[in-house]
Amino acid sequence: MSFLEVALANMPAPTESTPGTKIIQPRRHKGRVVVWEDLSVNHMDAIDQATTPDELRSILGQIFGMSDHRDNLKNGVLMDLFVYTILHARRQGFNKEQTSAFFSIVKRTHAVCVETPFGNVQECYNYFTELLLCHGTKRPPFSVDLFDADQVRNITDYVVNTYFRHFKLYKYVFTPKVQLDLTMKYVGIPETPQPEEEEQKEEEQPGPDAEAAEQQEEPQEVEVAPTEPEKTEETEPEVESPRKKELRSLIQSQLASQVKELRQSVDEQLKINDQVLTQKLASLGEGDSSKGGRTSSRGGKRK
Repeated sequence: MSFLEVALANMPAPTESTPGTKIIQPRRHKGRVVVWEDLSVNHMDAIDQATTPDELRSILGQIFGMSDHRDNLKNGVLMDLFVYTILHARRQGFNKEQTSAFFSIVKRTHAVCVETPFGNVQECYNYFTELLLCHGTKRPPFSVDLFDADQVRNITDYVVNTYFRHFKLYKYVFTPKVQLDLTMKYVGIPETPQPEEEEQKEEEQPGPDAEAAEQQEEPQEVEVAPTEPEKTEETEPEVESPRKKELRSLIQSQLASQVKELRQSVDEQLKINDQVLTQKLASLGEGDSSKGGRTSSRGGKRK
């Protein structure tokens, strides 16, 4: 089981973004040559001296300030990604320059993935291919021929089958949860009051112990006091605003006209159906009478 799966099993719910913070939208990134930018020559010399994955983790932790990768789940997932990238470069026989470029390509692709909580898999893949092309074609100073065609194909298959296959899992671990707070305003209709008044009323209501004490001291006053505002609230009629009345009259007039047109169309359709039915019955009656005349004339000829 990889560290990513272990981290997802123990990972708490994703943190929600604070209200008012600006969230970065998916955007396009331009690739460029990134050799020796994340891992320098001295770093590669120290990495080559590591013989076990634990030694490699400790060296990468010192380089990128992730010494707490065993306790911090996010740093542990990121360290797992870095270690497997270096191990794959060793299996493919990459030199120091190729390993540094391959590591930076994976690291920067991950940075684009986690910069926004929105889905940007297409933007990440386009950025990854641009970075790879910058290190696979000879066009200085924009690109260098660091990898050949087979190595480019191998790197593409590895990143697609490892990183992009778990793209949503990395997005879940490293990006905050975003919630949409939607408010709608209608023209001509007053806004609904905020629930602060109801909360204040609930806070002002005494608890059960206080009510029992008040009933013992003044039972008559406690029984009469809460019932009076409730009755007044129920008996008070709702007063409609002029805009509501105008809106209701418009709706009623439109509905009445549409119902009238619908009735007229139904009546016309029924009349048309009756006419068609009577025509069919008349044609059937004429056909029967003509057939009877023909049979009688044939019988007379035979005699």
